[in-house]
Amino acid sequence: MLTREQVFFGVPAASQRDAVRYLVEQAQRLGKVTDVEAVVSAVLRREEEGTTGFGNGIAIPHGKSNGVREPALLYGRLAEPVDWKAMDGAPVSVLFLILVPEESHQEHLQILAKLARRLMHEEFVQQVKTIADEAALAEFVQRELA
Repeated sequence: MLTREQVFFGVPAASQRDAVRYLVEQAQRLGKVTDVEAVVSAVLRREEEGTTGFGNGIAIPHGKSNGVREPALLYGRLAEPVDWKAMDGAPVSVLFLILVPEESHQEHLQILAKLARRLMHEEFVQQVKTIADEAALAEFVQRELA
């Protein structure tokens, strides 16, 4: 579900909104999103229900919207960490953004569960924070979530 084209390093963002918007715009460029505003709003609404800041500098924002054409997982490593109101209070520098169409039922929950389980392993966390090649990162995450 994560391809080289869906991995972004040096994401420019001064806030949650900036980070989410940047990745949603990339998803639109890749043909996975039809309505950037609707998708950004859906993700930020979900964030208001409770933080997706998982801890260890990683967040898993997600949202369901009619503006999503097909399920997508995007990875973003921020140029500078931002406050995400994470559970551990630490700023976030790595995002796994999950986007699914409104009519999806379980897809995003399955992806979310797999990611959350892997993020409990220090080795996985270190790898997703340090791998510096888009293809290598995508391959690593795909293999770990398979």
